[in-house]
Amino acid sequence: MNDEKTLTFNKTAGIISIVMACIFAVTFVIGTFTDHKIAPVLFSDSNMGALIVSTVGIYIFCAFYAFFFGALFSQAVNLPKENKKRTLYIVLVIVTGLVALLICGGSVLDINNLGGIFPVVQRNVPQMIIMLIAGLLPISAIGYFSCKKRSDALLVKHLLLVLSAMTVSFFLYELVKMGLPRPRYRLIAKGHEGIDFHKWYDPVKNKAELIAKHGINKDDFKSFPSGHTSNSIMNITLFPALGLVYPRLRQRSMLLLVMGLCVGIAVLLSRMVLGAHFLSDVSCGGFTASVVSAVYYRLYKKIS
Repeated sequence: MNDEKTLTFNKTAGIISIVMACIFAVTFVIGTFTDHKIAPVLFSDSNMGALIVSTVGIYIFCAFYAFFFGALFSQAVNLPKENKKRTLYIVLVIVTGLVALLICGGSVLDINNLGGIFPVVQRNVPQMIIMLIAGLLPISAIGYFSCKKRSDALLVKHLLLVLSAMTVSFFLYELVKMGLPRPRYRLIAKGHEGIDFHKWYDPVKNKAELIAKHGINKDDFKSFPSGHTSNSIMNITLFPALGLVYPRLRQRSMLLLVMGLCVGIAVLLSRMVLGAHFLSDVSCGGFTASVVSAVYYRLYKKIS
């Protein structure tokens, strides 16, 4: 985990993350001035292909959460039984993991994902539990059994670092969404009275009134920034992080990074095609994820 090739890759990956952040910063500025022109050109209402890409993108992020929590759980279980804090660590991982994965399950079922493909799917507690049991815990089991016979303090630090990076990225865009409500282009295209284009720095001030008046889903005012993009651009960290559990994959770290980036860009484009986000939205999401990834690779070096 701390061999010369791995450290060289992490240095390169950190530079790539910074370059990506710069690119997203530029497109963010461009989008700020051209969002209203670009959105109508790309918009394809209820595009099934884009919906599938969007859903797969968010599921991949949630699956990584499940996998790394499973691996971390195995490390807690592998602690010596005489360790007085062993039980506490196991309980903490179980509780934290289940809460995180339940939230992830809700994201997969959201109207922007499976709920948009299958109307019968709803983001309610029973279906979230089903998604947790059937769609995510099996991935956790894979992570668990992949590390079952290993006890590695350094691995624990790296797993905590990956999960922390994912969590920070998630909360960053969620906090911004709460403070800057912006109608999605697909909502604007419906022509509701009083709902028109807003720049990201000019949030809607009468959101509650508009929701009540037109019977609109509050999710349609969460355009800025793009959570899907943020989660998917994090793949430049998450795909190579598989090497933490599967050492043989470290030789293919750069290929994994490129694969993760390709998935991220595909999801980014799908969100714009669906009218769920403007260029500035996806650029902001990509920027925050790139910065978090750059910090991750910097901290990886210090830990190693």
